[in-house]
Amino acid sequence: MTPIMERFEQLATQSTEQVLLSGGDARLILDPKTGVNKYGCGSRPDPGLVAFGSSTGSTISTRGYAAAAALHQQLLHEDNTLSESELYRHELERIRLELNQLCGLSVHTDVASVFAASGTDLHLICAQLVAGNLPGNHPNTPPLHIIMMEASETGSGVAPAVRCQHFSDNAALGGKVTAFGTIDGAHPIQVSSIGLRLPNGAKRPIADIDVEVDKLVQISLAAHQRVLLIMIDVSKTGLIAPSPAYVASLRQQYPEQIDVLIDACQFRIANTTLNAYLRLGCMVALTGSKFLTGPVFSGVLLIPPNLIPRLSRQRLPPALAGYSAQAEWPMHKHTRWQAARHLSEAINWGLLLRLEAALAELRAFRAIPEADIVQFLTQFSNTMQAAINGSPHFELMAESKLSRAPISTESSWDQIPTIFPFLLLHRPGVPITREQTQLIYKQLQFPIPHRPGDTIAPHLAALRCQLGQPVLCGHQYGQDVSALRMCASSRVIIEACENGTTSIDVVIRRALSVFEKAAYLIQNL
Repeated sequence: MTPIMERFEQLATQSTEQVLLSGGDARLILDPKTGVNKYGCGSRPDPGLVAFGSSTGSTISTRGYAAAAALHQQLLHEDNTLSESELYRHELERIRLELNQLCGLSVHTDVASVFAASGTDLHLICAQLVAGNLPGNHPNTPPLHIIMMEASETGSGVAPAVRCQHFSDNAALGGKVTAFGTIDGAHPIQVSSIGLRLPNGAKRPIADIDVEVDKLVQISLAAHQRVLLIMIDVSKTGLIAPSPAYVASLRQQYPEQIDVLIDACQFRIANTTLNAYLRLGCMVALTGSKFLTGPVFSGVLLIPPNLIPRLSRQRLPPALAGYSAQAEWPMHKHTRWQAARHLSEAINWGLLLRLEAALAELRAFRAIPEADIVQFLTQFSNTMQAAINGSPHFELMAESKLSRAPISTESSWDQIPTIFPFLLLHRPGVPITREQTQLIYKQLQFPIPHRPGDTIAPHLAALRCQLGQPVLCGHQYGQDVSALRMCASSRVIIEACENGTTSIDVVIRRALSVFEKAAYLIQNL
């Protein structure tokens, strides 16, 4: 082994596939029987899988894997004198700069970007960063009040993360922790959760959500309590809440008392929307593993210039060294992040390679003309909604259009829904159980063995397809019910736009075949 390889032991002794599976928590672990993680995603490209499940996660693409593998080899064979920690920081800074460019951020825009292993890790870091910066900082100071949207629409680990709890039995940078155990030294936080759907699963009126949020905000302000509002754009089932108009009014009325984090971890927002949130003074959390279809576990928190002077002075609890490393925080000649100074020089090569794969996907997506994206998504959206509404086996629970006025008023592709949640029905109006929905979700991913008397077409029986995991969507007929999700991702859009109308038709026919197979499985429960 050469001297440089001795300094990069993990990179030198592990395959690209192994490195990609490192530096996360239990959600990255592959089931030895199925070869996939808890999201149903494998660690190598799987071109034969018909993938419409990007609201959950995606198996790495050929493009993404090639980018990660190339970086892996480059790191091993570059002739330089940088240490591991210096090279890690150098590569993250390179990714930071290109990400800013691809997101339409000016080179001179002073937006701070903090990398982390997942969207859940970002929520933990953001909550503690804001909570530790309360005025007074003494026992009588009221705890930070976080107002978030319900966990079933965000992520299972988000609620414990913002409550200062470990959300897995493993931290991203190593070490065993106890899931749901309180993080040592964490700043206390009060958390309120807002429901987004009615008991039967129908979407709540956005005005009602705004009113409920505002009541909590006013109670907190009266008690001189700082608020962190987590707005979701978009949720697991394609919702935006609270309303952008309400969030804009909060930022205008209470710029010093209320912080806003935009949970855009699905990354289903256009550059115009992203920049509008940052100009409003909101933090934004993004991940590369949903819409972008990078491998699971890569995230970035964008902090706008107005918050940097205050938040850069804040230290993180020592226990967060298991979730964040020095190099994952930005370097700036005028700003020193106290949070980074007291973290370790740990290196997460897995995170770096996953970010590289996601960046390759974003680069390819940004190369598609906006007009082509709009054309495809309009046709895809109309067709998916018509197919679901026209089937006796499905019930649509999606938005027909997305609006972020007055925060962002420019016409862009992200006003067209890309997530289509739907209930599975025994018969019109009567959904199947959550357990049956989970079974069909799994059955869709495997060929149907041939049985005498089968009526399913051979090409449908052989189809291996993936939808978004079941999401709890209300209570009907005395039972909880779940929705599956048909999703358009950047990868789907790129494929559809490669050869004009022909490719669009191919992609849409493939999506419709997923519905056909699901309907067959429902009929044969």
